[in-house]
Amino acid sequence: MERWRTRRADRTLRLLGLVLLVVAGAALYWLYALHVPPQSAGLLAYGLGAVAYIGASSGAASVILGRHLFDEVTISPRWGRRTHTD
Repeated sequence: MERWRTRRADRTLRLLGLVLLVVAGAALYWLYALHVPPQSAGLLAYGLGAVAYIGASSGAASVILGRHLFDEVTISPRWGRRTHTD
């Protein structure tokens, strides 16, 4: 994972995040333009909603964190993997 530690990778991840945010915005625009009546959403509306949610979530994470997206996080042993000793 050392290739993610360069400035170029950081800029690329942040640029990719911006692209994903633009895609999420476009999906939200088209979802709003559909004018779906309440309780009658079809597959297209659900698909656009999913694209908007996933694009916005991953895009925001990439823009904010950049190359630190792949940093290891130390957790408490309580939440780690348990080995059963039977």
